[in-house]
Order: sequence, then structure tokens, then C-alpha cells
Amino acid sequence: MKHQVVIIGSGLGGLLTAVLLAKEGFDVAVLEQNKQIGGCLQSFSFDKKIFDSAVHYIGSLNEGEVLHRIFNYAGIQQHLQLQRLDMDCFDQIISGADDKSYALAQNLDHFTEQLNSYFPKEQAAIKEYARLLQYTCDHFPLYNLRMGDASEKHKVSDWKLSSVLQEIKASPALQQALTGNAILYAGHHDKTPFYQHALVSKSYIDSSWRCTGGSGQISKQLWKQLMAYGGTIYRHEQVKELMVQNGKIEKAVCTSGAEYLADHFISNIAPQQTIALLSDQAILKPVFRNRIQQAPLTVGSVMVNIVLQPQQVLYKNYNINWNKTNSLEAIDLLPQEFPVNYSIYYTEDRQHPGYAESVSILSYINTDAFEAWQDTYNNTLAPSGRDNAYQEFKASLADTLMNVVAQRHPELRQHTKSCKVATPLSYRDYQGSMKGELYGIEKDVNMLNQSSLTTKTRIPNLYLTGQNVNLHGVLGVSMTAISSTADFVGMEYLLDKINKA
Repeated sequence: MKHQVVIIGSGLGGLLTAVLLAKEGFDVAVLEQNKQIGGCLQSFSFDKKIFDSAVHYIGSLNEGEVLHRIFNYAGIQQHLQLQRLDMDCFDQIISGADDKSYALAQNLDHFTEQLNSYFPKEQAAIKEYARLLQYTCDHFPLYNLRMGDASEKHKVSDWKLSSVLQEIKASPALQQALTGNAILYAGHHDKTPFYQHALVSKSYIDSSWRCTGGSGQISKQLWKQLMAYGGTIYRHEQVKELMVQNGKIEKAVCTSGAEYLADHFISNIAPQQTIALLSDQAILKPVFRNRIQQAPLTVGSVMVNIVLQPQQVLYKNYNINWNKTNSLEAIDLLPQEFPVNYSIYYTEDRQHPGYAESVSILSYINTDAFEAWQDTYNNTLAPSGRDNAYQEFKASLADTLMNVVAQRHPELRQHTKSCKVATPLSYRDYQGSMKGELYGIEKDVNMLNQSSLTTKTRIPNLYLTGQNVNLHGVLGVSMTAISSTADFVGMEYLLDKINKA
């Protein structure tokens, strides 16, 4: 089969790029190895309740904000079922055994005012933090859907998050309040760039939303738009090789035996996996190939998804984030301790408003903890059960996590009706990551060139998109999809159309 553009992987980056290109008249095909599309957007159900696999809330979706404008141009914004989180608290921050909690508010002015009430002696530090947050975001042109150049980003790219917090003279308690939801970007005290924290945090401060009925609706709506523009998704098509001919990719060969020829190929899977598919490894310089293959990955996670007994647990229209110690030091505590943190996401019972029908509890874990089962796979392409040792290990992790959660939220364990546990291997098998890491390649402020990629590769008709390129998360991946599309149609042209939509 021949298409103008073949995209490997149907995560948000692949789907959104496909829609934007198809809207410009390109003949686009998306290859997905699983039955379900969407990557991290996937939803699933058990016990008649819907759960999100990874995306539990989204930022910047208020009218006029960046993600709203992107989704509006893609034709899906009006079809999404959304619920805004509490204006006074989209994320609650708790640390250790402390009874004190901090509520992060939406809208930067409101966010600042509320922090001032918690830390009245640190208003200067809070004011400077808010200024730097806005200043940093202003230096990323795509974050503001405008033209610009790399020199703008370079002015703020080498700032380290922990150093900035120290320079503004924020107390340890204030620092914990500002970074208590660092699970959103796998924050690390020695590695995380301030820009990564700023772009992610600011998007949620601007506005925070749940997808009622699951985040899978985003991928479904993108699929509908793609079909409306003549694009195609081929499911159960796992690419086993990218055939190189005369210095370019000629075709994608799948395990089914099908071959997909195209003028251009865009990879929405991990860059390490993309390189491994090349039939001619010599097409890339060894130094580049080694840099990608050796790039450090972010930490993994365990997710406990719980169906609650009806009308027993009050719904919270915000998320709860607990860290055993400093949130930016949590990853270093692994693997000696578990859990080092958790985040709780509630889903409201629509038949009984005010009550929660389910919760999802997320916690860090090292992917290496599952090394013994690294060669086992279990997804729709290759369904297979794992051994008893794996099941027992998974159950013990869930029990240990719930024991800690129950210290503050005993009602969740008390009113559990049923539950399922996802491990890094679950995420790897269904979302196509390398080891089940949370956010792909780790961003390290100490070696930004080694941990940053561009959408264009050294192979003239091979491009990249997705969370490994610029920034992870729904907004970050959507921004990268614009870059991937602009490689074909031009950035100024595309931004003009998005801003006028």
C-alpha cells in the first residue's frame, strides 16, 4: 500500500499530526500495533467503570488558551466532555506526616494570592516565582502559538529548577508546595530544568480539567476527524522493519507481512525503537545512534485502579499529591523505599453526584524492579499471562501502597469493591514505551543537548513526534505535533491558520 505519509504509532502525537496533515490534503496512514488507539490517552474499563491509563487531568483548555486553540483547530474541542477542577484547588499538596496541606489554585493571580495566605512572610519569593514562571513560558514561542527562534528558549533553558527555588529564597515548605505535584514531570533535584516545571505547571494553573467519560474520547475524536479528511488507521499492524533504500526510508514492513510505502515517515514511537527498526544501521552516525540508545529514561510507576462501593466515598474535584519527603528527592529514595509518593485521582459517580465511583492511585517505581519479566509480553497483539511470582509481586506493591494511602484516606481501602493494578510492564505493552517509563527520555539540565531531540532526523524522509521530542504531556505532545506538521507545510502558515480558527 502506498501513501504520502505513514505515521508509526497512534499516540496523541501521531494522531494529531495525522489530522493536521490530512487537513492540508496529505494522504496519511497511521500504523498501530494494538487494537486500541491513543497511546497514553487510552481508557479501559472493568466492573462497568471507565479508567484512564495515564491522562487523569489536562491543562490550558479554557477558551483562548493554547491547548483549547490547538484542539479547536483540529476540530475536536467542541466534542470533548470536560469538567473543570475546583478553582481554589486543582491539586492538594501534602508532605510526610505533616497535617498541613496546600491547595494550588487556578489562574496565576489567584494561585499567587492563595500561596501568600499560606506563606505571608514569603510574598516576595512567591511574587518572583510567578514572574519567572510567566517569563519562562513567554520565551517558548510554540507555547504561545507564535513565531520565534531557538535563541529565545536558550535564555532560560539552562536554569535548574532546584537552583531557581533557592535563588528566590523560598523556604523548604514553600518549595514543597510549589513542586509537590512533581510527579507530573518526574521532577529531580539535580536534573529537572526550570522550563520543564514552568511549562507543565503553568498549563494547569491556567486551567485544569478532567475528561468525563475518559481521556480515550480525545483519540476517538481525532480518529473521526482523520477519517473525515480521508486519512486511515491500520490497527494490529506492528512495524518490524523500516527498509532503507538510497539513503531514505522506502517502506515499513509489518509482522503481518503487509508493507506500507510512503514518501515520508513519521515515528510516534520511542526514538530508540525507531532506530532499531532501520534495515541499514549505517545510515546514522554511530555517535548519534549511541546517544539515542543510551539516553536515560524517566522513572516508572505503579497504578492502583479502584472501583468503590456506591455512595460511600465523597467525590473530590481535585487531586491529592503526597510525598514522603521532598518531592524532588523522591526518585533517589527508590528502590530502597516504596512508596515514596502517591497521587490520587477521583472520578465522580454521575448517577450519584457528590460521590466518587472510582479512584486511581499513582506512585513511582523503578522499571528495573520488573527486570525478571522484561522478556514477557501481554497485550492485544500477544495476549499472555505472567507467572505467579509477578502476580504476587504486583499484589504486594498494591497492598504496601494502599497501607500508606489508608493512613490518611482509610475510606478508600474500606470501601474498595474491586481493583486492578498496572505496572511499568502494563504501560510498556499497551503504550509502546521502552520499559514502561512515565515520560520517555529524561530531560537533564546538565546535558540538554543529549536529552533533547528535534522533529527532523538525519534521514531526509524520517521525522519524529511525541513526548520524547520537546515536552511530554497532552500540551507538550500537541506542541510537538505542530512542529512535525510544520516540517511539511511551514510554521508561519500553520500558526496563522490555528490562530484564525
